[in-house]
Amino acid sequence: APLSIITRFSYLGRSGWKSDASRDAALLFDPERLRLRLELFRSIALPSLVAQTDRDFTHVILTSGRLPRWAMSELQEACATAHGGDGRFVILARRPGMSSLMLRRHLQSIAAPDALVAQAVLDDDDGLAVDFVAEVRKALAALDAAGRETGPERLAFVSFPEGYGFEIGLDAAGRTTTGVYAHRYPFINLGLTLVGVPGGANILGIEHRKTPLLHDPVVVTGKRMFLRSVHGTNDSRVARTDRWREVMDWREDPDIRARFPWMLNEAAFWNQG
Repeated sequence: APLSIITRFSYLGRSGWKSDASRDAALLFDPERLRLRLELFRSIALPSLVAQTDRDFTHVILTSGRLPRWAMSELQEACATAHGGDGRFVILARRPGMSSLMLRRHLQSIAAPDALVAQAVLDDDDGLAVDFVAEVRKALAALDAAGRETGPERLAFVSFPEGYGFEIGLDAAGRTTTGVYAHRYPFINLGLTLVGVPGGANILGIEHRKTPLLHDPVVVTGKRMFLRSVHGTNDSRVARTDRWREVMDWREDPDIRARFPWMLNEAAFWNQG
C-alpha cells in the first residue's frame, strides 16, 4: 500500500489539537508563532523525513487556506528544498473544517475506492527515526504474508510505542536548553500507522488510543522510532512525567547518533552556541 505521512501545519479547524490556537485564527496565524512553527518544521520534521532509508512515501501537509501569504511561501520553499520534486510532497491549503474530511477527500482523489492506503501522522514539531518507513513496510509485509484481510470495516494498525521526548527551553541567559528522555506510549499518534480504504476511517479521524484495540493491532517494540518535542507551545497536551527516563549526554548516545542523526545538525537552533 502507498504510504502517506500527514503533517498538520497551522490548520484552522477541528483536527484533534488541544491548544487554543487551533480554534482561534488570530492566535494560529500570529507571525511570531508561525515563525516558530516553521523553524521547528525545518529543523525536526523535514530533516527526519529526508533522512529516511526508505524514501517511498508522500509527505502530505494539511494547512489552512487562510495561512498568511508569506508563511505559505516559506512553507512551500521549505518542502521543496527538503524533498525536491517528483511528487514527494503535496500541500493541501483548505478551508476550516474537519481535518479527517480533508484527508479523506485527498485520499479519494489519488486512489481507487477499493485500494489500500497506509497513513501515518507526523506533526510539524516532531521527528522520526531514519528507519521508520522501512520498519513500517516490514511490518505491513508480515501482515500480507500472514493473509491479513483489510477493508472498509477491518483496518490494520502498526504501532511503535517507544520513542523519545525532546524538551527544548531557555535558561536565565536566554540560551537554548535541551533534554532527551526515553518514554513509551502504546498508541500515541506518533509511531502509529493505519491501513484502510480511501473513503473509510483515516488516521486523523480515529481515537488513536482506542480504535487500534478494536482491530488486532501489531505492536512492534525494541526500537525507539519517534521524537516528540516539548517546548511550551505544543498544540497537543504534552509534558515530561516521572516515567520519562533521561538520556544523559544525548549527543553522544549511540542510538541517537545512528538513528536520529539530524538532531546533531550544527545548523539546528538547539546546537547553536
